Amino acid sequence: MSGLGDLASSIESALGTGVNVAEDPYLPEVLCHINQLQQINAGQPAGVCAETADNLPGGVGLINAVKPMRAYVWAEANKPWSWVLIAGVAVGIPMLLGYELGKGGS
Repeated sequence: MSGLGDLASSIESALGTGVNVAEDPYLPEVLCHINQLQQINAGQPAGVCAETADNLPGGVGLINAVKPMRAYVWAEANKPWSWVLIAGVAVGIPMLLGYELGKGGS
């Protein structure tokens, strides 16, 4: 009987999580970005997603996924040069900081 109780508890937990995700104010934008990625991968132009305002209450924290998704979709839509730009920034900023720190220490 314990197995059946565990199953009911798991189902109840999953339903509660599903409701929380469905109530997240950032869910429509996340789904839109997923559709954009599908369009890009199919070689089609990506549609435009409305940006959701920052710091809206409620949900499960999809805001933490939205900002990186915006950047990733932009990079995928503008490749290959976007990835070169990102790599240049990722290498260039630490090099510039190191140069400035080294110059100041002399």
